[in-house]
Amino acid sequence: MKWWQISLLLCCFGFLKDFRPGESFVTNYLTGPWKNFTETEVNQYIYPISTYSYLTCTVFVFLLTDLVRYKPVIILCGLSGTACFLTLVLGKTLFLMQIVEFLYGLFLSAEIAYYTYIYAKVDKKHYQEVAGHTKGAALVGRFMSAVVAQIATSFYLLDYHELTMLTAGALAISVIFSLFLPSVEQSIYFHSSKNNAKSSPTTEPINASVNPINSNLNQSNLNFNLEKRILQLDIEKHDNFKQKIRNACKLLWTDFWSAYTNVHVIKWSAWWAFATCGYLQVATYMQLIWIDIAKDRAEIYNGAVDAMYTIIGAITVFIVSKVPLNWPLLAEAILSVFSILEGVLVIISAITSTLWVSYICYVGFGIIYHTIITIANFEVAKYINEDSFGLIFGINTFLTLGLQSVLTIIVVDGPLNLDIRKQFIIYGGYYLILGILFMIMGILTIVMFYRKGERFRFFATVENNKRKP
Repeated sequence: MKWWQISLLLCCFGFLKDFRPGESFVTNYLTGPWKNFTETEVNQYIYPISTYSYLTCTVFVFLLTDLVRYKPVIILCGLSGTACFLTLVLGKTLFLMQIVEFLYGLFLSAEIAYYTYIYAKVDKKHYQEVAGHTKGAALVGRFMSAVVAQIATSFYLLDYHELTMLTAGALAISVIFSLFLPSVEQSIYFHSSKNNAKSSPTTEPINASVNPINSNLNQSNLNFNLEKRILQLDIEKHDNFKQKIRNACKLLWTDFWSAYTNVHVIKWSAWWAFATCGYLQVATYMQLIWIDIAKDRAEIYNGAVDAMYTIIGAITVFIVSKVPLNWPLLAEAILSVFSILEGVLVIISAITSTLWVSYICYVGFGIIYHTIITIANFEVAKYINEDSFGLIFGINTFLTLGLQSVLTIIVVDGPLNLDIRKQFIIYGGYYLILGILFMIMGILTIVMFYRKGERFRFFATVENNKRKP
């Protein structure tokens, strides 16, 4: 199958996977006449389950993705999403809603196969095109989902129950498209092949002259690459399954060590994990804030808010990706400013009694997060071996979910057991602390920079940031 045909199938699947109009009003659906759960039940007994499920499933799904070679896990993603929303439509008990949240966690964790499939199946000269297509399809799906949800509710075309049924239908159709994806013959760790194995290039920063802190690259990368190739050849010649598992684990460790001995990767991964943890908490529980503010208000605009921050976020991501900032020098300072701003927006959402103020704060929060996390993605990708994207992104996601689980246990389930307003004050404070820590790191980076007598450059002087072969 040609690369553009694969891209088309992936785009169809991605659009339908993210076309979930029921999500914009899912809290109203659960607390409304269809399900009749209280806000406390939703906050403390239903939503936390998806956090723990997502964390638990991520490790197993990542290893399963490589072991079964991607396509079955993409199918599992569609099936688990369909089962999740069908159970939500049909179920009425608390236990069944907890099953819904478990399936939702499985659905989210299985998305890793969708986002890493292209690196296993498509020729690397088409990586950027296919990655852009699939990301664009997902964003369009999310945007259209929110628009449909808002129009349907504002003009009384569909109620929340019917929107949830529409979501289940879209996910069921996505499964059909996933069945037509071509199978992957090889994978990186468990099914390596001489013809498929890639020689992982040495990574290099934007410009050593503007990056005095990280100018000395990890010279052991060449050794890592040689060791990887030896391990891949070892996997090829062993038919014994246990030996393959053993060698695959060694290969995983090689990629892990190569990535996380790079200061730049550690720095961006740390912000990635902590910021995404906070984002997931805010995104999961924000509708409870809106319900508390709106009370019996008939007209709400959750769908419009989701649509707005999705489309504006997509535009800002595109713009920022074209600006050649000197990230090795300025990263901590920029991350600190935006983290503090996110904290302020979350705290305002927690204390305001005006729904529109809360909406605006959430839009701003979402735009900042999606813009900076996209930068974090491609900054990490610049410094790691190209066939370890799935591993490193998976590890960062696992760290995120581990932090989210701890935060959920402390703030929602555990000793604090706070109401929704106080929870959001904690989340806002969490971002403020994150911003202060990165501000300290940023000051130290700039001080070290000046001590080396280097000239300050706000923009990178070399735009070609490709890895050396």
